[in-house]
Amino acid sequence: MKLLTVTVPCYNSAKYMANALDSLLSGGDEIDIVIIDDGSTDDTGRIADEYERAHPGVVRAVHQPNGGHGAGINRGIDLAQGLYFKVVDSDDRVEPEALKKLIDVLREQSAAPAPVDLVVHDYVYDRPGQRAVHRINYRSAFDAGRTLTWDQARRFHISTQFMIHALCYRTGVLRDMGLRLPEHMFYEDNLYIYRPLPRVRTLYYLPEPVYGYFVGRADQSANHSVLLRHIGNVTDIAEMMVCSYSMAEMEKFPKKLRRYMLNNACGNLCTASAQQYMLNTEESLALHDRMLRTIKDFDPALFKAIRKNPLGFAATGRSAFSRRFLGFCYDTVRKFIKTA
Repeated sequence: MKLLTVTVPCYNSAKYMANALDSLLSGGDEIDIVIIDDGSTDDTGRIADEYERAHPGVVRAVHQPNGGHGAGINRGIDLAQGLYFKVVDSDDRVEPEALKKLIDVLREQSAAPAPVDLVVHDYVYDRPGQRAVHRINYRSAFDAGRTLTWDQARRFHISTQFMIHALCYRTGVLRDMGLRLPEHMFYEDNLYIYRPLPRVRTLYYLPEPVYGYFVGRADQSANHSVLLRHIGNVTDIAEMMVCSYSMAEMEKFPKKLRRYMLNNACGNLCTASAQQYMLNTEESLALHDRMLRTIKDFDPALFKAIRKNPLGFAATGRSAFSRRFLGFCYDTVRKFIKTA
């Protein structure tokens, strides 16, 4: 039985994908590695095929027309053989010893009467020539090493946000809800993080730095200049994410989950608003207005709840103070994690 499917979306990744794949192979035979060659024009497809031949039963190479990162995740979910599902980008890595501890946890879960719906773990930021420059953990929110419900989680700090790097969903959660991510769009991982959470009834926190998230490559989507070039996608995804659930639906969620999701939505709106203001063009400011109008039209009660949140209040304002505050917060976070 495969415990974990890892999908590795690849587009012209020939120069660096081996680092990600070699680190994943440390997971042994209980891991299912699905390399998605997303219409690459370099040697990505050939390298993927070589890994499949060298590691039969562990690595699968899948070739498809270019559809973007979201299409790669969608295909991975469709093909997954593992009880749990994870996304590892082709320029990132996992820590072998921490991955083995994750596999141990998943093995225990596979033997449980009701395996948990989500395993959360720590991750680190890597930079060129320097690994683990900063570690993100969730100790303030979760007790480690036991099955939890949302009600047993501690209060989420407003700055505590899930990232795709930290999550292993039970594959059935994603399939049962029919999760599909938009194709040919950047930043769709925010939907992957956010939309399944109400389907999660139980969680497990492993305080190990399983994932190494690489930042500092000029062309990667998290780079500040790339974000600004794709401000349309940033705005579209923010709208889709926030409009995933009405306030009436969210009122039915566990209280701590609802609070987290509102904070997460408001944090995403802050990021989008800060970038729209930084560009300060007629188009970017129009996108900001459209974003707020879309959310308000979707659900006035949700918009009101967002306005009561400190981050949401800043994100929905057009005052000079709101702009300065958002710009300060955005620059502080960028400098703290050294993404640009």
